[in-house]
Order: sequence, then C-alpha cells, then structure tokens
Amino acid sequence: MVLPYFTALVFGTMAPSLNLTEYKAYYDNVHIPLVKSLTGANFPVIHTRHYIGGNPVFANASAPVDWDSMAIMSFCNQTHALKFMSIITAPAAEKLIREDEHKFMANAPRRVIVGNHGNISWP
Repeated sequence: MVLPYFTALVFGTMAPSLNLTEYKAYYDNVHIPLVKSLTGANFPVIHTRHYIGGNPVFANASAPVDWDSMAIMSFCNQTHALKFMSIITAPAAEKLIREDEHKFMANAPRRVIVGNHGNISWP
C-alpha cells in the first residue's frame, strides 16, 4: 500500500542536561503544541515521534545511532509541506522554534530528510 503523503524525517538529540523521560515529555507536551499553535491547519496530518533507548530488553538489539528521536512528519502533498515550511521558517516563528529547541535538544539544527511517500506492509 502506498501512502498518499509527502514525508519528512527529523532526527533530534536530547540536551545533555535531560534524561529520556524529560526529553520525551518536553518534546510531546511543550514543543509540539508550540509548533501546532504556529502552524494551525498546516501542521502535518500525522506527526509520529519515535524515541531511542529506555527499553533495556532491546538495548543490545539496536545498532548505535547518534540521535535520540526520529519524528516522521506526513503531509497531504508537497504543497502542504511547503506551506508548513514557509510558516516555520518565517523569522518570528523560526526564532520561537529555535529558542524552544535549545531548551531540550542539542546539536540544533537537527538533520532533516525529505521523501515522497512510504509503503506499508500489512499481514
């Protein structure tokens, strides 16, 4: 199944002063609401965040990575993604977002990878 979405991956690294629980809480409960408030209806239709670490059962199963979170932002199409980007890169919004990122992320700006769509395999 091909998803009709335009997708961007964002990799983040937590600030050294935080633990994973604090990083997740800030990202989910402070940063995402801030970005939603700035972008309104132009926020991605799906914004999924995956956090690395915190599960000792799988600690040795994962390859080492240099990031702590991977966000998958799915947009309706390229036009939707470009509108979102134009909002968050406007000087006032970009300043607010960058200031907020520095409260919980290290190494800003983070890596962003853009793709066209994804495929899902169902059982």
